[in-house]
Amino acid sequence: MSSIYEPATSLAARLDRRLMPFRARKMVRVTLDTPIVSFSFDDCPRSVIENALPAFEKEQWLVTLYMSMGLCGTTNHLGLHMSEADVLAAHESGHEIADHTHDHIDATTVAVQDFENNINKNQARLNALGIPPSETFAYPYGQLNLATKKVIDRKFKGGRGITSRVNIKNIDLNQINSNRLYNDQSYHDLMDDISDLKKTSKWLTIFTHDVRDTPSDFGCRPEQLHAIITAVKNSGAQVMTVANAIKYMETQNGK
Repeated sequence: MSSIYEPATSLAARLDRRLMPFRARKMVRVTLDTPIVSFSFDDCPRSVIENALPAFEKEQWLVTLYMSMGLCGTTNHLGLHMSEADVLAAHESGHEIADHTHDHIDATTVAVQDFENNINKNQARLNALGIPPSETFAYPYGQLNLATKKVIDRKFKGGRGITSRVNIKNIDLNQINSNRLYNDQSYHDLMDDISDLKKTSKWLTIFTHDVRDTPSDFGCRPEQLHAIITAVKNSGAQVMTVANAIKYMETQNGK
C-alpha cells in the first residue's frame, strides 16, 4: 500500500456491504458461561512486536496476528512492518499467525481466483518459515463479496470482518464481528463493551494495527492498549486467539 485506502462508495458497493452479512453464512449458536475476548492485529506493523506482544505475554495471553507477508520489511502509514524473523518469533511464542492475503488486496477489486491465489501465496510464504497453515482469515479493509466469502468458508475455520458488534448466540464464522481499537472514539466505545462483559457472556473480538506513541488513524497508543488489557483482566473474561475461541465455541455447541 503506497497510500491510504478508501473503499468504493457507489450505491451498488454500499448495498452489497449491507447485504453481505446475510449471505454465505456459516452459523454457530453458542451460549457462553464466561465471556471470551480475542485480540488481533492486522498487516502487521513491527510496533506490535515492540509495544504490544510483551504486554500480552506478561499476562500469558495469546493474540492473533493477521499477516500480509508481502508487506514484510516495508514501511507505510502504519510504520515499519515485521520481518520474516519477527513473524517466526511470534509463532514460536504461541501466537496465532493467521492470513490476510499476501499483498493486502481488496477482495472486491479482483477476480475470485486471483484473490484465492493471493491467499495461497501468503500461505506458501508462511509454510516456508515452518509455520503451519492458517486457521483463520481477516478480510483486508473489511471488504468482501459473495464469491470471496465462499472461498473463506472453504479454506478457513473463520473469517474476521470489521463490523463493530459483539458476537453473541448466533455467530457467522464467515464474517465475524470485530471492534476497533483506534486512537479515537472507538477506544471509549470499546471500554464500554468490555464493561458490559460483566453483565452478559459473549465473544468480543478486538482489532487494531500499529501501536505507537503517535499512531496512524488505524492504530492506538501503548497506554490505550494497556488500559484495555487491564479492563479485560478485570472483567474476568477468558482471552483466546480467534482460532482457539472458535474451537472452544464449537465444543460448547457439541460439534
